[in-house]
Amino acid sequence: MNTDYRILGLKQGASQAEIKKAYFKMVRLHSPESDPKKFQEIRKAYEHLTNAKNKPDGPVFAPLSEPLAAKMLKQIQIYRKEKNLTLYRNACEEAWERFPDDLQFLYLLIMAQRRCGNTGKAVKNAELLVSKNPENKWFQMVLSYSYRERGFTQKALHSCAKAYELGCREPDFLIMYANLCDNNRLYNQGVTLLLELVSLDTRWSREDIPNLIEAYCGLLSMNYYGHTGSLPEILDKLHKFLTQYNIYAKEYIPRITFLIANACMDVRYRSASYEFILQIFEDAQKTCRSEEETTQIQTAKQLFHFQRVLADSRIGDTLLSYLELFHDFHYDEDEDDEEDDEMLQKFSITDLQLCMIQEREDTLKQAEMIRQDHPEEYEKIAGFIQKLEDKSKVPLFKEQLLKTYKRLQPYFYDGQFFERYPEEKILAMGSIINKGLESKPYTRSTKKIGRNDPCPCGSGKKYKHCCMNK
Repeated sequence: MNTDYRILGLKQGASQAEIKKAYFKMVRLHSPESDPKKFQEIRKAYEHLTNAKNKPDGPVFAPLSEPLAAKMLKQIQIYRKEKNLTLYRNACEEAWERFPDDLQFLYLLIMAQRRCGNTGKAVKNAELLVSKNPENKWFQMVLSYSYRERGFTQKALHSCAKAYELGCREPDFLIMYANLCDNNRLYNQGVTLLLELVSLDTRWSREDIPNLIEAYCGLLSMNYYGHTGSLPEILDKLHKFLTQYNIYAKEYIPRITFLIANACMDVRYRSASYEFILQIFEDAQKTCRSEEETTQIQTAKQLFHFQRVLADSRIGDTLLSYLELFHDFHYDEDEDDEEDDEMLQKFSITDLQLCMIQEREDTLKQAEMIRQDHPEEYEKIAGFIQKLEDKSKVPLFKEQLLKTYKRLQPYFYDGQFFERYPEEKILAMGSIINKGLESKPYTRSTKKIGRNDPCPCGSGKKYKHCCMNK
């Protein structure tokens, strides 16, 4: 790597822009016609430095100042490989004290202190490292991590911005920076960072998949809360990613689908994004490895349709509650008291149906909106709406519902129908003679008189032979 920089006349760690500029300058001096051998050497060095696979995964340091420093570095690397953190940190401290001009030891000391949990010392040393070379992206990045681990979120955010400006694009860094943006409600900036990450032109390995899943979860969440308008692009990239890496991403797919269900409730019916979401659900079901996973995907899909209805402000509370009943009872996994649950479901449905009969015109208008924009949810109420549409049959239908309602009402007290429409309660149940009184059971203030106790009237007779019969 050092030879490649030397051939192009550059210092180690030069930026891609500097490498490109130096390459064209050298090619003009050594063209393929005038000096083919030198041209090939220049070309090879340029390709090596610009190849993403050969880019350094850390800062490039100058050669160590003394042989003893090289020997200490070798020992540090042994401790690091053995994961002996205490010896690793102590060796770095000793090396930095002996060779204060070799920044490599300061950098390694910061890494060791972070791993040992010495976050305060790591911050001070990282600040010192950056002060020695403020334009080094790796130094800015390690300062960002140190601030974040110490809890200095605002300083970490500022340092991340500087590292990003210097060209830091490592996946872990982008995710950390995006998380800071999310915590500070900088949603547009966070989405831009994560879109850049998932758009990197590279072949991801199995080890990269958790980071990518984290990135897509962040994208969906921040787009929803920030209304960034990036959902079509996010879904397009997510669909391609799941298709290409479904072997590695299978275990994460249920989580992704549930996040889609909750983060895409504003998606319009039959839009491009809506079609993408359905395609993702369809492809996700094909990758399921068990019946449990298949059920999870189907549940997420149904949740997606239901969440869209909940987010539609045009639909009133009564119709929403009616649809919610179908959702709640369908996913209720408690098998205890099945008979009581069935009675409660019947009472709740009857209660809301009576309310919707009273609000017939509004209910029909809202049902038409659901039919057009939420066809999957409309199927749940289609039978009832058809009965409601035939105005001539509504009185008989209401009478049938009231019979059921009056039979079940004592078990569950008054529902919404009697609460909203007290005049209907009077018509259905008759005159209310105790209006204004609490309907609580009668309780005695004194002990009950026994048959053989003295009569409380003072006659001296037993209660059964005196006032009991009266």
